[in-house]
Amino acid sequence: MQHARQHRLRRTAAYAALAMMLGVVSLTLSQCRAVGDKTTGVRLFRGNATSCIKDCNDQFKLLYDQEQKQHATNAENCQALSQPQKGECLAAEDTRHLAAKTQLGQDKTACQNNCHGQGGG
Repeated sequence: MQHARQHRLRRTAAYAALAMMLGVVSLTLSQCRAVGDKTTGVRLFRGNATSCIKDCNDQFKLLYDQEQKQHATNAENCQALSQPQKGECLAAEDTRHLAAKTQLGQDKTACQNNCHGQGGG
């Protein structure tokens, strides 16, 4: 009974951490907004689409590197557990990591797509 409770608690904690991280990533990468120049009469982006896309790529690289470090740390923490907790922990971490990388890629694409609506291209 105690083992099942620990397993559920660990899984809940892993999903909560994933949800928090994805929320932060979404908020960070969603700062690119496509708002027409006619709305305010002021251009929001003085550069061109190329520099906006570079900003998206730079932000993606920063967040991707952070995710890689987080994955390495989490995997190392899993290694300290005994079996079968170690296997369950590593499987949950791999799932979390894959979901985080997928979300990062989607956010990067959305950011880049928004660059084209900001008067730069």
